[in-house]
Amino acid sequence: MMKFTENSNSIHRVIYKNYLSSSLIPIFTIEVILLLLYFGVSYFITQKSQEMLFMEASKNLQEITKREAQQIEHQLQDVSNLALMMQHDHERFAKSTQCVLPNGEPSFAVHENGSYYKAIDNGGSSIYYASTTPLGEKEKLKTKCSEVIDPLMKDIVDIYPIITQAYYNTYDDLNRLYPFMKDSPAQYGPNLHMIDYNFYYLADAAHNPNRGRVWTSAYLDPAGQGWMLSNIVPIYNGDFLEGVSGLDVTIDSFIRNILNLDLPWQGSAFMLDANGMILAMPERIEKIFNLKELKEHIYEDAIKTTIEKPQEYNILKTPNMTIRKQIESFFTTKSDLIEIMINGEEYIITQKIVPETGWRLMILLNKSVLFESIHKLKIQIDNIGYIIIFLMVLFYVVFFLFLSKKSKTVASRISKPIHQLSILTKDLGTKTDSQIDSNSGIYEVDQLSQNFNKLSKELDERTNDYIQAQIREKTAEKDAEIAYRSGLFESASSYLHNVGNSLTMLDAKIRLMKDVLLALKNSTLGFKKLQKLIDSSAATTPQKEELENFIDKFDNAISNDMFSEIQEITTDIQNIKDHSVESIRHQQDVFNDSNAASKNYIQHFDIRYMIETLVEDYHDTCLNKHIDMRFDCLESLEIDTMKFQFHSGINNVLKNAIESIEESQQKNSGKISILATKKDNVIKITISDNGLGATAENLPKIFKAGFTTKKGGHGLGLHAFNNFLNTHKGKIQIQSKGLETGATISIEIGINQDEQ
Repeated sequence: MMKFTENSNSIHRVIYKNYLSSSLIPIFTIEVILLLLYFGVSYFITQKSQEMLFMEASKNLQEITKREAQQIEHQLQDVSNLALMMQHDHERFAKSTQCVLPNGEPSFAVHENGSYYKAIDNGGSSIYYASTTPLGEKEKLKTKCSEVIDPLMKDIVDIYPIITQAYYNTYDDLNRLYPFMKDSPAQYGPNLHMIDYNFYYLADAAHNPNRGRVWTSAYLDPAGQGWMLSNIVPIYNGDFLEGVSGLDVTIDSFIRNILNLDLPWQGSAFMLDANGMILAMPERIEKIFNLKELKEHIYEDAIKTTIEKPQEYNILKTPNMTIRKQIESFFTTKSDLIEIMINGEEYIITQKIVPETGWRLMILLNKSVLFESIHKLKIQIDNIGYIIIFLMVLFYVVFFLFLSKKSKTVASRISKPIHQLSILTKDLGTKTDSQIDSNSGIYEVDQLSQNFNKLSKELDERTNDYIQAQIREKTAEKDAEIAYRSGLFESASSYLHNVGNSLTMLDAKIRLMKDVLLALKNSTLGFKKLQKLIDSSAATTPQKEELENFIDKFDNAISNDMFSEIQEITTDIQNIKDHSVESIRHQQDVFNDSNAASKNYIQHFDIRYMIETLVEDYHDTCLNKHIDMRFDCLESLEIDTMKFQFHSGINNVLKNAIESIEESQQKNSGKISILATKKDNVIKITISDNGLGATAENLPKIFKAGFTTKKGGHGLGLHAFNNFLNTHKGKIQIQSKGLETGATISIEIGINQDEQ
């Protein structure tokens, strides 16, 4: 006998695989190769473009750096030439004996701190003489006659925007400064010793023996202009250093007029001195090096000595050792270009030395910005590739479906009868109507199909007869079981309801008997009062004695015999009633706790739809009783539980709410609101009314068996609903602030009842 193996293939599969291997796979392979070529060429072009752009950018940056350095050199040379012009003018003044006043007669005064100064601005410079200098006629004459040098200083500052101030400082602490500075004594203080500042001593014989122009490093201006650079020249009278003159360029002015270059690829220029100190930098460089350019300064006290930039502005002393080593090498070798990593970003830096000062102009460029256009083009190319891939996938899906359909059509005619026969023989005896309905045109296969159809038909008839008999038997058993359980539940509920009503009536009778006992107990007082009436009456003595004997006998009979007997009977009845209530509660709890019984009545339903139906059922009742009943729920609240018990409980709560409104002062303007929500697999239903409400004393008793405040009520409805919820992951609570305040009942039940 031939045995089938797991590796056996169907006719349809053999044909299908041949279609794929002969048509789909070769085309797919070609397309994959083309995609690889596309992305490979794209990557190659991108890399080559980046290399070419980098070379071009490097060359352009070097040319720009060289050109801008030359322009800065020209501007700084202009400042130096102006300083030399001012040097010649001031030396002529130092050697001259004439006194020319181009701005008229100046007005001088002595400040309260002892310094001598020009009190009124006459269009020229301000004058300050330190209080430590003995002020004689010679000194006063020098302050007055030095007015002659104001026109040149004024023209230099007014014409050249890069120059902020022009000044002349003497060996005996005289300061002449243009533009005019108001209240210079307050700014300088009583004593300003020129020799203590770099803008003076750098030009003396020790530091500048050639008596040429000198550029200072960045320092804090004592005159209140903030951080600046100065070009200074010595003023000699023979071999005696009369003073030092200078032109100031503020850092802010330097940046605005020199370094704010419109560079390609968002490049930024900054200036270093010969020692690596950053002289000036724009905002973009501040962010890269995490430094704030020192432009302005709040002057709280007079500047007593030279204050230069802090060491953290020295790029050669940065705490980042990796950056420091690369910059030091770049600085030392004086190469034109370097690539450097700063804060995870790659940068290109070019440099050029300005011969006039020895300063270095550096331009910094972010490589990511440089390659941004190429990256965007690369993204576009990749996106095109992805679109091509998507179209290819779409094409192959359609092509695959076409091939699959063609293969099925071709294979179906050959394999359909055999395939049907193999399936039907596998399920023979378990499925009905197992008939082969195709005709292959092959005699042997068609004959086999006819024989199989005949055999299958006979087997189906016998199988159907057996299945129908089994179904009828199971259906009868299930119907009987459901009918029995439903009848048992209804009978038990009706029985408990009737017994509860009887116990309620019995409770009323017990209270009546207790009232009678109380009346009998108080009868002694009546007898005593009657005795007093007899004593005060006008009856004869025999009549009084006869009445007194009768009253005594009646009193004894009632007080001793009847009272004790009735008391005993009442107690017995009370005990029987309490025992019955406990038995009913026990039977309800046992019935409600029966999981086996509950499972037969579990149904899947929507609580929202159930409550909507109840509201609709109560519509006419509420309309007649002038009650506004509203239901609010925004979502489906599906659950699996005992629908009839849950429905009965909600219905009981709504009915109680209507009856509570009827008994209250709101009987003509009643309101009932129902809110249903779901959170964390728990459904919560809140039912509020403005009815009679409940006292604080009765609130704890609401859900106890037998408790009721309604006439004819049995006090078992809410108790049974409470028991049901307790056994189905739920709970019920009531809130009320007292009589005539209404009540709110909150009902919660878990959705996952199968986890009980």
